[in-house]
Order: sequence, then C-alpha cells, then structure tokens
Amino acid sequence: MKPMIGYVRMMEHEGLAPVGYKWCYATYTDEATGKKPEKSEPIENLSDFFLNSWIGKKIHLSTNGKIRCVDCGKLTSKSFNQGSCFQCFSTKACNDLCIMRPETCHHHKGTCREPEWGDTNCFKKHTVYFANSSGLKVGITKENPVSNRWVDQGARFAVPLMEVESRREAGIIENYLSGFLPDKTTWQKMVAGDPPEMDLKKEKEKFLRHLEKQSFEMEMKTGKKKEIAWKSDLSEKIVEIQYPIVSFPKKIKSYKLDESNPIEDILVGIKGQYLLFENGVINIRSYSGYQTSLYAL
Repeated sequence: MKPMIGYVRMMEHEGLAPVGYKWCYATYTDEATGKKPEKSEPIENLSDFFLNSWIGKKIHLSTNGKIRCVDCGKLTSKSFNQGSCFQCFSTKACNDLCIMRPETCHHHKGTCREPEWGDTNCFKKHTVYFANSSGLKVGITKENPVSNRWVDQGARFAVPLMEVESRREAGIIENYLSGFLPDKTTWQKMVAGDPPEMDLKKEKEKFLRHLEKQSFEMEMKTGKKKEIAWKSDLSEKIVEIQYPIVSFPKKIKSYKLDESNPIEDILVGIKGQYLLFENGVINIRSYSGYQTSLYAL
C-alpha cells in the first residue's frame, strides 16, 4: 500500500461499537509545487479506509523531523501544545491557559486573546459528564455528540451529568467536582486494559443530589456576581464504547517518534488517540504537525 505522507492532525473516528478510525493528515500547496515552504493553507486528507483493517499487521510509522504549525502552517523547529509554533502558542486563544483550566476564563475582563474566537467557541452549550476511562473522572465538552469527546479520551463507559450555557460555567462546576474526582485520564491505565467496573448511574445520581444543594457564582463584566444555572441531564442510559483491540500491549511504554527512531511493530489496537502496538503505544495527538509516513508492511 502506498505510504500516507503528510503532517499529522489526529485520528478521525466514527461509530461506537466498535469505533472506526481513519488517518487524518495535511499537505501544503507550497511543498506540492516545489516552492520553499512558507505560511500556507493546509489541504486536509483522510484515509479512504479504516485503520481497523491494519490491526494484526506490522506497521511502519516514521518522521523526517519537519513540523508545520497546525494553526498558521509555517515551519517550526519545535512544537508547543501539540502542534503550534511559539508565536501561535503565545497569541492564539486556543492555546491560552483557560483552555486547560476553563474556570480561569478572562473574556469578561476584556483580556481574551481573540474575543471573537471566544464568542464562537466558549459561549455555547457545554456538557459536564462522568466517564470511566482509567477510573471515574469528570470532564466537560462542547462536542455534539458528546461521545466524540469520550472516544478521544479512551472512555469505555460514560454518561452526561448536566448542561450549562458556556465553557466557563462548565469549568467552574468541573473544578468543584475535581475536589472529589480526578479530571484527568491516567493514560498508562487506559492503554493497559479495560477500567474497573463501576455503577455510573449511581455515581451520577449521588453527585446530582449533592450539587442541588450547592450554589455556584461567577463574576460578570459589571463586576457583579451571577448564579450559574444548570440543567441536569435526565438520561439514564450509560453509553458503552467498544474499541478495535485484539490484545493489549505487552509493555506499557510510550514510543518516541523522531528521525532516528521509526516505529515498526504489530498493531494490536486503537483506543482514544493512541495506536497500541505489541511492544508499546504512541499518542498521535502529541505529534500533531509532524510530517510522517505511515503504511502497513
């Protein structure tokens, strides 16, 4: 099969039983025409087959060390925040601290790096949810369907908890709940096997009863406080996600991809944004913007 050569984006996915994965990568017009690489719009490419069909085969994945910023498209010697050049990392709203800690959103103070981007991406309905990926965790997302986020983090079971009107509101409630539950997935446990079973419905009901007794406020542009209104999700269905995995890695180690270290190993599964091999795993999102070559041997 012809190698897929381009700058990694992430793995696109569809379905839940099991999840189907496709390879997403970008090429650039300036390189295709032989011109000196510069800032240019990416041409997005998607594999015309599911990577699931490669499970059980030996896979080659390598990089030549070239990196193009996923935000502006220019060449960069180092990747920041999974694919950005330093300038975009320092100036883009999508790379600000409040993306990782949404309760620290400062849009209302007039200091957002890109107010229009914030209006479009942060001031829309967000879901607070519980997921079981490496154990029970709390998270938030604006994704619709919410399951897109669950798949990306490798959750096996998940359930929506509530809906709020903005990312900041979701972040304030998530930050409160993180005092009781983790808000991060432990990747080593996630790629090692299925998480321990737990009653997500029971946990949801328990925490909703607790939250109903709490009051959450946030500061507005005027300096006054506003109480956060939230709407509990009445769905009782627990979503189960099945990943294309025939076995789990013998060694839980993270492959490091660079010019001198191509990966050639048997693909045994895909979970979240991880390719699982017999002897290690690699987080594809960590290499966003890297030019790679991927093919089955």
